Amino acid sequence: MVFPTQRAKLALAAWLEMHTKFRLPTHAKDLTSALEALDTSPHPISYSMQLSLLKRYFNRVILGILTVSFLLGLIAVPSAFATSQSNQVNIFWLFIVLLGFNLLNLTTWFITMIGTMKHRSENKGILLSSLIFLNKKISKHSQLDEATSEAYLHWQCPALSNKWLVSSISHGAWGCYLFAGWLMTLLLLLTNQVNFVWETTLLSDETFIQLTQTLSMIPHWFGLSLPDQLDILASRIDLTSQSSSTRQHWANFLLASIMVYGVLPRLILTLISMSMYYLKRSTQSFSTQERLIKNRYQHKEDHSKTIIDHDSNKAATVKNTSNQEPIETLDDSAFSQPWALFEWSAPQPSYLCTASALCLLNSREEQARFLSEANSTPVYILVDATQSPDRGSRRFFTQVSASYSSPCMAISDDDKANFIEDWQRLAKETQLPFTRIIKKD
Repeated sequence: MVFPTQRAKLALAAWLEMHTKFRLPTHAKDLTSALEALDTSPHPISYSMQLSLLKRYFNRVILGILTVSFLLGLIAVPSAFATSQSNQVNIFWLFIVLLGFNLLNLTTWFITMIGTMKHRSENKGILLSSLIFLNKKISKHSQLDEATSEAYLHWQCPALSNKWLVSSISHGAWGCYLFAGWLMTLLLLLTNQVNFVWETTLLSDETFIQLTQTLSMIPHWFGLSLPDQLDILASRIDLTSQSSSTRQHWANFLLASIMVYGVLPRLILTLISMSMYYLKRSTQSFSTQERLIKNRYQHKEDHSKTIIDHDSNKAATVKNTSNQEPIETLDDSAFSQPWALFEWSAPQPSYLCTASALCLLNSREEQARFLSEANSTPVYILVDATQSPDRGSRRFFTQVSASYSSPCMAISDDDKANFIEDWQRLAKETQLPFTRIIKKD
């Protein structure tokens, strides 16, 4: 699937609309067409291109972690194979280096997953926090937009998927470490002749034999020649002679154990964690802003975009006392209805002189009184498009839509009106009919 996907674009657009001045085109025919604006704005690097670059950087950081883990696996094995003049290698020490710490990490991971199963916090942990920090530094060095970087990380690392993302990276890194160790072990065994020995103080011979045979059960399914009881007893450190078949059996046992108990479980857990991560992210519910954007393009506009002229529709032409410019607006019957001025700081428009009622909605008390007097009479609320709506505006008009049966938002439009689309968007989101009062020369 080509990146960025529509879901990623939607998340990016929602984040940008909440934290920047970017707005999707209001009159796009559908959501897909609206999101195409991310492909062309801004110049020279569009938001979609920035999102692709950030994903590439994030993937490269993960690839760097896997590469470092692979190199560590190559480095760790030769030191564990350091032999004395008798070319003896302690099989216990090899297991501790290659599988002991792996088992400890698996146990810690399992306990952590069980303990955080019901947690819904956004704790990202040390590993993911480091990845995010590196990605931010790289994006800043690449002069990418900071809001786009935040939007990408919000999409890439959603709260309920973080632990699976961290798990997939951790299992992948350990898998690379163990696979590199397996390759280096195979190389050393092909080019060196060593005697595998063991020694213990706390365990008896019978206990060590039983432990080795238990570990041999799964590798034995693959038909490998593994050490039997005689091979184990012949490998005591105080015995100097060891046959070639015994050495080969121990070598098969070591390679099979690393693969069966190390590489394969990590590979399986990596695939499971990645699947859970993508499943959790794909089934995550849409945010409030994402739902608003989706709803915005699911319903066609229900208002008229034509200017009602004076001759054919009896438009009211009134004079503005400040500049004497004619205003073509609604018909005369609309101006005989009750009107309200929402957060109005400019002089009162002269074309509202015929309104049956006119009130200001500049304070919470005035707005609460207006809502308490709701009735079925048509009412027009005039807003100033030179000012941007905020969360308080959204809350008020949501209450108006629920309280009044025939409300209408009238948007005052002149040369300085830079937020017409924002008010239109708010009207659609609050399910209010709206119109524009256009001032013309």
